[in-house]
Amino acid sequence: MSVPAPSPLPAHWWGRGVVLVATICAATLGLLLTGHPEGAIWTGLLMRVLALGALALASVRVGGPPGTVFRRLLAAVGTYVAAEVVFVYATPALAVMTGVPTAADVLYLLFYPLLWWALRPLGGGRALPLVPKLNILATTLTIILPLYVLLARQVPGQQQLAWWTGVLYPALDAWILSTLLALLFSRRRLPLLAAPLVAGVVMIVAGDVAYVALSSREAYSPAHPVTVLWTAAMGAFGLSALRALPPTDRPDWNQPAWVPTLVQLGPYASLAVAALTWALISHGESVENGIFVGIMALTALLLIRQELLGVRQRRLTTRLRSTAQALQSSRQDLWRQLHTDDLTGLPNRRACLDRLDSWLAQNPARTDVGVLFLDLDGFKTVNDGYGHAAGDEVLRVTGHRLTGLAAQEPDLLPARLSGDEFALVFLGSPGRGEALAGQIAALIARPITLPDGQTLTTAGSVGQMHSRLLAGVTTSALLSGADHAMYRVKRDRKAQQVPERTPTLFD
Repeated sequence: MSVPAPSPLPAHWWGRGVVLVATICAATLGLLLTGHPEGAIWTGLLMRVLALGALALASVRVGGPPGTVFRRLLAAVGTYVAAEVVFVYATPALAVMTGVPTAADVLYLLFYPLLWWALRPLGGGRALPLVPKLNILATTLTIILPLYVLLARQVPGQQQLAWWTGVLYPALDAWILSTLLALLFSRRRLPLLAAPLVAGVVMIVAGDVAYVALSSREAYSPAHPVTVLWTAAMGAFGLSALRALPPTDRPDWNQPAWVPTLVQLGPYASLAVAALTWALISHGESVENGIFVGIMALTALLLIRQELLGVRQRRLTTRLRSTAQALQSSRQDLWRQLHTDDLTGLPNRRACLDRLDSWLAQNPARTDVGVLFLDLDGFKTVNDGYGHAAGDEVLRVTGHRLTGLAAQEPDLLPARLSGDEFALVFLGSPGRGEALAGQIAALIARPITLPDGQTLTTAGSVGQMHSRLLAGVTTSALLSGADHAMYRVKRDRKAQQVPERTPTLFD
């Protein structure tokens, strides 16, 4: 007995979730600003419980790669919440005051590789190219370098381990955020859950950078309003689950045109964040500012190198596009060569057979396809008496006249089969074929002026075969039938028994 699939979550849950998250964040901020940290702890705990519940629901109900994302994200967020519980309830006060790394720091740092592991499926299984990897490296370095300056210049040696732990948070934040953006923006279509995930990671980045800046001035405490950023981040992760749960006919949206440009500007945005971080923690000290300028100059060189690599990649892309266009043009030229007669410019035997096959396939009854077979009378005499150049001119003029006829008649394809033999395939009744045969005879009878000024008058024999006259209609049967009909016309003409109409094989 099969187990029925769980019913989808109603679509209005997403809007209600947004309102709920905004309300809890506002309440938490209000409690912190009014000096009620105990209430803020409870509202923050409520947010985390709701986020974990939404992620657990999505990990069960959402399938495919998004389901994998939510199962892994549940583990990552669960680790983060466990770290907060350890920090609040199991970390000694002395360790908090002195900044000594604790078990909570181990769990906090474990959150980042788990989050990276959770976000990987968003890339669609494709490895990141070199330029996005350089963007990630540049973004991470521009966050960590100014903090390293502060570590080297202001922190006593016995506390540097704790500061290294603190510096790791914004560095890992930058790495995760850059990786997430690179994974998402390497796709042409973005999943709907992307926006809440990006918002959650951005709020964690902002909270950690503010934590380091405040700690450098000994101004941070667990009751500081900045902690609402981490609460909002948990809510955003929960909203990403709600975004994926409701049924929708549009599981993703097209990537906006400005996204690639925004991604290219990512490292420069991180450079601005690094400069702002330094402004918050340096207090205008000239020596440290000088060191910062030097480090930012090195970082700028890295970014310039990355941009040069991007320029080279864009040039390579342009060259590849030009090569693809050249290949397409070559393919079209090859097709024309395979399907066109060089002398007359008419379609050749291959093109004639392809057109017949196509028309017969499109017409299941096969009752409206006909073939006219044309052979120039006395063409060998022209070659022998006037030369092969004159013979070629006769063939070119004949081809030009047949092309002009096809331009005036719909569903008509003239072709040169070989030598002085031509064919015209058409759609219509046998009566139309007889009318076309008369027009062809009139065209062929018109005088031809050779390049040396001489004038020739030619004639031709035309035979018709139509699909209505055959029991088993095939391309070869139509063509051979028209060929036989043409030879009957030629034979009767030699015997001066020209029929009143164009005969067929079955006359």
